Amino acid sequence: MSENQNVVGGYELKNCVASGASTQIWEVAQQGATTPFAMKLLLPDAFKDPEAKAVLKHEYKVGSTFEHPSLVRLHKLEVTRDHGFYIMDYFRAPSLKAQISANLAETQSRFKKIAEAVCQALVHMNEKGWLHRDIKPDNILVNKTGEVRVIDFSLSTKLATGLMKLLSGKQKAIMGTRTYIAPEIILKNPPTAQSDIYSLGVTFYEIVTGNPPFAGMSPSDLLKKHISESPAPPSLANPNVTPELDAVILRMLSKKPKDRYAEMREVMSALRNVKCFKEDPFELYERKVKEAKANESLSVDKRLDSRADADRVSRGIAAPAKPTKGKRMTAPIGEMEAVKKIGAGKNVAPAAQPQPAAIPMMPAMMPGMVPQMPYGMPPQGMPGMMYPGMMQPMMPQVPMMQQPFPPAMAAQQPVSPPGMTQSPPNSVVAHASSQPVPAGVLTGQLAATPPKENGVKNVQLPLDRRSAKSSPPEVAEDLDFMTDLPDIS
Repeated sequence: MSENQNVVGGYELKNCVASGASTQIWEVAQQGATTPFAMKLLLPDAFKDPEAKAVLKHEYKVGSTFEHPSLVRLHKLEVTRDHGFYIMDYFRAPSLKAQISANLAETQSRFKKIAEAVCQALVHMNEKGWLHRDIKPDNILVNKTGEVRVIDFSLSTKLATGLMKLLSGKQKAIMGTRTYIAPEIILKNPPTAQSDIYSLGVTFYEIVTGNPPFAGMSPSDLLKKHISESPAPPSLANPNVTPELDAVILRMLSKKPKDRYAEMREVMSALRNVKCFKEDPFELYERKVKEAKANESLSVDKRLDSRADADRVSRGIAAPAKPTKGKRMTAPIGEMEAVKKIGAGKNVAPAAQPQPAAIPMMPAMMPGMVPQMPYGMPPQGMPGMMYPGMMQPMMPQVPMMQQPFPPAMAAQQPVSPPGMTQSPPNSVVAHASSQPVPAGVLTGQLAATPPKENGVKNVQLPLDRRSAKSSPPEVAEDLDFMTDLPDIS
């Protein structure tokens, strides 16, 4: 950019603050001076359009009549053969829209101060005989101390009073921003003070909840919602909002202008007399952040424990017993004595194996009787035990490989009469026992899933578990029946 392009009308362009379709906002300073100003400059293509020049002149005409601390002050208009711009105060602050996106909690904590300043600015405009007609968070600047500047008077029109109300008819075009436009403006009725109140109500709704009350699948759908759909109370989206503030905002958003406040001064008075939030939004936000951090540190330990438990369950391993507070975990007395004997070099007899749960108690034996053994047990009985009438040693018979009896039929098999040696059965009955099955017994057979016995549940591996049923996909509502409404900016 050359030196001449960097200077427009005696003002040096320093920094481009914002850029639109037809204009740009620049931070400027007069040549040889340091005081910063803001310049709204027409872009080269828009400068060739007579309508764009007329809008710039109209905006300066409206804004130069205001003298209020919450309205931006305009100083100078210049439209020549080479350029078109006007100069205004440079208010170094982001828009309310940017602050809602970046720091919602802090913006909500200053809601009452911001709302009152905006209401005062609009009351001043109404007293001067003007309507803003484009109230939205983008046209409200707020600095860190809560000072407010309402900007952009390009759509402002005269406030109709008395005879003008009777003579005014349908509007030729719809002007406004879809998200914040009043229903009567969509229907091309003349704008009133209640139209600005509706747009301000949408703005307040967005501040206290973070989102505007209506959103549509298309521009026409959004406009139809302004006309026919009732907004949800702000407290439904933000439980910290009080019922009193709910009532104020919902009245501002009434579909019929007569159901809203009569003028902007009434809105300002209503907000002064209500408590907006149950708890300071910024303090509530900080407390939730601290609680979230504390819960996160605890959840990490829980996630680690849950993963270990899930791994144990998948492998059929029981969870380790938790030690009792104040007591030392010691081994059983028998094991302690065995450890002492091993340390002293003595031989220790192996501990007796636990008996299977399915083996019944043996009846008292009489001389000459042969014990009756249950199915699935070898005829020699317990290891190291001799019964009267038994020959020593006795060789076990190898069972024939046949299809095993079903568990329900095993108990119905015939019992050998007394005096005869019980031969091993031709079937194998599974018992809940810790003893291993001898090799070759189940050779050539597919082991079925063991039945549940003694309260022991079968464990399914992760790959065996059934997947959750998938929910049917949502079907988007057909919006083809909706009527198309005119396009607006």
